[in-house]
Amino acid sequence: MQVWQQHPGEPAGPIGVREAPADQADAAEHCERLLRDTLGAIRPALAWRYGVPGAGARLPAPGAGPGDGDVHWYVTRSRHITTIISAARRRALLGTVEQHWRRRGRVVVTVAAGPPGVSAVTRSGYRLALGFGPWGNAWLTAASPGVLHSEQLPYPLGTPGVPGVPEAPGGGVDAAPVPEVRCPFWTALD
Repeated sequence: MQVWQQHPGEPAGPIGVREAPADQADAAEHCERLLRDTLGAIRPALAWRYGVPGAGARLPAPGAGPGDGDVHWYVTRSRHITTIISAARRRALLGTVEQHWRRRGRVVVTVAAGPPGVSAVTRSGYRLALGFGPWGNAWLTAASPGVLHSEQLPYPLGTPGVPGVPEAPGGGVDAAPVPEVRCPFWTALD
């Protein structure tokens, strides 16, 4: 039997259920909290930089039920890990993150060996993923479930110095930078 624990910032209830419909601005803030929480659980701490924030709309599958013609809006937030994580330490990082997510009551849905990665979903339907690219580049992402549209998102593109806004245009998960910061633990070869 699965027992859910209540954690700060997480509404009670089964996966995909929210107490009140959030909008994109609320969802963006929640994504940021999820990323901060995950990064805060990793010791020693990783160096990172903000990824490009995303937002958009998607239509549900036809026949999905009541309101299946409604547009559902979403947001994504990400972090590019700039610490060099040696191949020997990647499993340790993935294990640390997976364990943390499980302790927080998140359901781990994927643990992949190649390319290495782990993903989970919160009770409220937010998706989290940590993955590695072909050059050891790593990223952490959070994506919201369908939410209400916001006229103005927090951290709009073009606002310099605001958390969640990249320093330069472009990027995304596929453009996660090749890591460059050495760490005695994460960069170790054994």
